[in-house]
Amino acid sequence: MGISSYLQAREFLQGLDLYLLIVLVTLATVLAVLSVARSPHAGSVLIATVASLLLGFAVLVWFHYQIYLSVQLISPSSGLPVGKLMAPLWIESEKLYFWAIFLGLFTYFVYRRDENKTFSCWLNVVFAGFVYLTMLTSNPFADPLPGLHGEIMNYQMSMNSGDLATQMRFFQMFSGKVAYFYNSTYMWIHPPLLFISYAALIVSFLASVFMLIKRGETAFDSIAYRYARLGYLLLTFGMLVSYPWALKAWSNEPWWWSPKVNMSILMWMLYTAYLHSRLHLQRRGMWTATAALGILCFVALVLTYITTYLIPGVHSYG
Repeated sequence: MGISSYLQAREFLQGLDLYLLIVLVTLATVLAVLSVARSPHAGSVLIATVASLLLGFAVLVWFHYQIYLSVQLISPSSGLPVGKLMAPLWIESEKLYFWAIFLGLFTYFVYRRDENKTFSCWLNVVFAGFVYLTMLTSNPFADPLPGLHGEIMNYQMSMNSGDLATQMRFFQMFSGKVAYFYNSTYMWIHPPLLFISYAALIVSFLASVFMLIKRGETAFDSIAYRYARLGYLLLTFGMLVSYPWALKAWSNEPWWWSPKVNMSILMWMLYTAYLHSRLHLQRRGMWTATAALGILCFVALVLTYITTYLIPGVHSYG
């Protein structure tokens, strides 16, 4: 298989764009309406929405496998293959999609447990809104992996140039990116842990909002704590895993001053404070303080995510 197979797979993915967009946006709309109306059919639509996301993800897995089969690193000096590209499933426009899948799964778990129908219905609405956000702003099928696609095409054109100096320059750039980013073991562990964590923390955030509205109802505190604890554990492990990667990939950069890194540490400290505050939930005023802190934590999470795109730094993509 060669580059033409990759291009055909990418074209196939783009051909599914409009169909998946219509299906997911329609399901999200129906889910939101039925949830607000407290319809018993909302659960079935929720399952259909999550299933559609998973089906789309299966197509993305197929596409990444085609990249692995089709794109080879070939040494210009020897003309022999020296490696393949294993692009992770949560890069570029696929980030929010991966995040949405786990938010949908957590939403389903909450709905199925039926701990509080009011809360689960509004969580359905939040999930539907996230599907809207994903498909309208970060649709992974509309322009599959545009950054990686550009790198692959630049590399391919350099290899076809016939100029050894040009071939070596692009080979070294691309092979370095493959080794330290796409094929890195850390890239396959660090980002998915964070996105799964973020999905759990959305549930905790909404439960914290309900704690302020419905004061004293322990069901909301239970949900907020359960998903904050899960999110915190994944967040902590994900950040610890990233440390040796940062030392290796940014060895000559002052990465510890990166805005994204500092915001991540601040977010982690706020969630640590939230979990500690819950130990004193029965004290006067701590119910409100804990709920407010849970909301503040999520604000820090959102700021941490968008910092990657708005503020320059070694961890920035803007």
